[in-house]
Amino acid sequence: MNSHDDANDVVITGYGLINPLGHSPELFYQGLAENRSAVSWIDPLEGVDGQRWTGALIRDFDPKLHVQPRKTIKVMCREIQLAFAASMQACKMANLSAGIVEPDKLGTVFTGEIIMSDIEDMLETVQMCSKDAIMNHSLWGVTAMDQIHPLWMLKSLPNMAACHVGIALDARGPNNTITTENTSGLVATMEAMNVIRRGKADVMIVGSSASRTCFSRLLQRYEEDYSHSDQDPSAACRPFDARRAGAVPAESSASIVLERRSHAVARNATIVGTIDAFANVFCGAPKRWAGAQQATENAIQTILGRSGLTVKSIDHVNSAANGSIAFDSAQSHGIRNTLGQVPVVSYQGAIGDSISGSGIIELIASLIGMQQGHIAPTVNHERTAEDCPIEVISGGPKPRTASHFLKLSNTPHGHCAAVLVRC
Repeated sequence: MNSHDDANDVVITGYGLINPLGHSPELFYQGLAENRSAVSWIDPLEGVDGQRWTGALIRDFDPKLHVQPRKTIKVMCREIQLAFAASMQACKMANLSAGIVEPDKLGTVFTGEIIMSDIEDMLETVQMCSKDAIMNHSLWGVTAMDQIHPLWMLKSLPNMAACHVGIALDARGPNNTITTENTSGLVATMEAMNVIRRGKADVMIVGSSASRTCFSRLLQRYEEDYSHSDQDPSAACRPFDARRAGAVPAESSASIVLERRSHAVARNATIVGTIDAFANVFCGAPKRWAGAQQATENAIQTILGRSGLTVKSIDHVNSAANGSIAFDSAQSHGIRNTLGQVPVVSYQGAIGDSISGSGIIELIASLIGMQQGHIAPTVNHERTAEDCPIEVISGGPKPRTASHFLKLSNTPHGHCAAVLVRC
């Protein structure tokens, strides 16, 4: 860790995650370093014909091992349980618990998106309102009111992750939920930084949790960028590769603890990274991903201007490339035009794309790599496509060579968020 004198720097003192590659940061990064993919076939849904999906699922997650008090599990859907688990991991690493921080100076900010109900939650009620697979909507009002648990909606509200974590830690500071799709994780990080810089908090818990693999969502909408390959699912997502054919849906949860440097030093917390600059830009365009290149260039130029760094200080770019034809090309051109041949990595070949859940967990991957002195490679990348003019970290880990890394996230509509981290 480089020395720095600014007591008001925002630093990272903890991180945690629950992910398809593992239920801890150690297992997660081991999988990345070993070039493994967690993408597999999603088990078919009984009664739904002709559907075969690939995805990166979190398997064998037991909320009883992670959520206390256990009675709160019944008012948490899966995504919120995952968010709570990742946050408690991060707090344990940061040596945080209720009472460690003045309650009014401890806050939470999480990502959010529409949380789809599990089919099992509604199956019996729907069956009671249908005959021969035809829904009788006239029965719904009466039947649903009798059958659905009165706290059903409370389980799945997107802002409840921040609320449950705040209650567990007695965090009475700012509490917020960011909903900007793919960029949500980094925008939540920026929001938490601004809260600390304004003096409204000394510590902020930043988290994300999302599932794009639940059957309700897959039945409702299978994204146009998703791979439709019927080959080996573990190789379905190939970021920047000449044979890339699309993204794959995923679920994940991750959390980081952000803290004012002076506060972290005063309580002898271990500092694992410092966020030196961020950028949040938008370049709208009528066509999907058409604004991604310009938004990426503008974000990187803003980061360099605000930090005063040169390209030589950036060890690597942690990209959001997901294997889609249009986006991978657009982002790679944006990186090349501003940073030249700074090495680039994407971890979505290993863990898929959980949209609002992707940014923070990918940032943690680079944090761990910088700590260990080597950056895990891009899984499934064999030959860089001609329309992606960058140096891709692939095959094996890359030794760390510089002080900073840059994390990028983009939406299809022209929003780019960027965070520059010093380790």
